[in-house]
Amino acid sequence: MTSTVDRPAHEVPRSGGTEHERRVAAVADQVNRQLRALHSLKAQVARGQTDVERAMHVVLYVLADAGPLRVGALAERLGTDPSTTSRQTGELVKQDLLRKLPDPDDGRASLLAVTEAGHAVVAAMKQRRHEHLARAVEGFDDDELDAFTGLLSRFADGLERARTETLRTAHSPQEIA
Repeated sequence: MTSTVDRPAHEVPRSGGTEHERRVAAVADQVNRQLRALHSLKAQVARGQTDVERAMHVVLYVLADAGPLRVGALAERLGTDPSTTSRQTGELVKQDLLRKLPDPDDGRASLLAVTEAGHAVVAAMKQRRHEHLARAVEGFDDDELDAFTGLLSRFADGLERARTETLRTAHSPQEIA
């Protein structure tokens, strides 16, 4: 017998399942709604700022936040294939938004770092994002903003844990029943 706990939230009927499952399904619906809205917002911001592809902006954001990384480590953080990440970073190097630095731990490898021009692109993107988000939370008071920020942070931590566990499970040997 399959438990509804094992089913994705979108498969849990609104009228069936436990109260917790219905609440998780409601969270899933709101997360999907938020993702669509954020995807649209990011596309608008990316179009208005530069001709660099939106996916490449994510590369810039991650490197600006994390500091210099190897392509493989960057691909892992992005959840993308290293060849895709390599192609994107190559284009960003050509546009002088990234530069290659020697890896102090391995002379044969290089690290990718955001250039001054890349930091300017990230700063402009963040400014536009902040302006849009300020409008989105216009009616929130300071206590609501603090609570919302805390809950979003907890949620992001949970998503990261789930992603890490999924990666670990996907790479561990499967038991044969």
